[in-house]
Amino acid sequence: MVNNENLKETLADAVMDRPREFFIGKTRYCLWSPSLGVSLMLSRHFETLDFDEEMLSKNPSMEALRLCTLHRDKVCHILAILSFRTFTELSNSNTVRRRAKVFESSLSSDELARIFLFALDEPKVDILVALSGIGKDQEEQRRIAAHKNKDGHSVSFGGNTIFGTLIDAACSKYGWTKEYVVWGIDLLSLRMMLVDNITSIYLSDEDMKALKISNHTYDRYGMTSEDINRLKAMDWS
Repeated sequence: MVNNENLKETLADAVMDRPREFFIGKTRYCLWSPSLGVSLMLSRHFETLDFDEEMLSKNPSMEALRLCTLHRDKVCHILAILSFRTFTELSNSNTVRRRAKVFESSLSSDELARIFLFALDEPKVDILVALSGIGKDQEEQRRIAAHKNKDGHSVSFGGNTIFGTLIDAACSKYGWTKEYVVWGIDLLSLRMMLVDNITSIYLSDEDMKALKISNHTYDRYGMTSEDINRLKAMDWS
């Protein structure tokens, strides 16, 4: 589970797209952080599992074992999907089914449950937003925007589906193709990039006074100069 203690490690793993690995014999398999396309595929399979949300919260290991015992074939299919990265592989249903059969025939229920926990423990964006302080930044940004627009009105249209809220936003901002947004980048990174993008709002002295913001208050928002210097000094090799 993500918490304040392992937040930096979790973010580092997300940046590096580090997979969860396991072995069957001498063969190495990886579970990759799902892309938008993979997440949509998985949502249909997860809906067929009768999750006990209370048990999942209190004892995830026990719930994972229960699901792997009752729905072994479905769990194996979910893990097979997560073990592929490219659309070419995932679009071949026979390839996915063969991988699922390998898992089903080679792993005990206990082993399968331990691996399935990797999939269930995938970091959630809303948790990262809350722990990293992005949520507070967003609240302050909304407060400032409301003040800036107090003398006028704005009307927005669109953003009714994932096409507008995520795909178009990423394509427009980064110049990516729809295929890359859907299949080429993991969903966690995609959403974090969009929610944590740097935004500047010009404030006059009068705005600062009205909002009760001092010149030093902005040290609370985003990265400080010390944070940036520490990043520059890190060994990224």
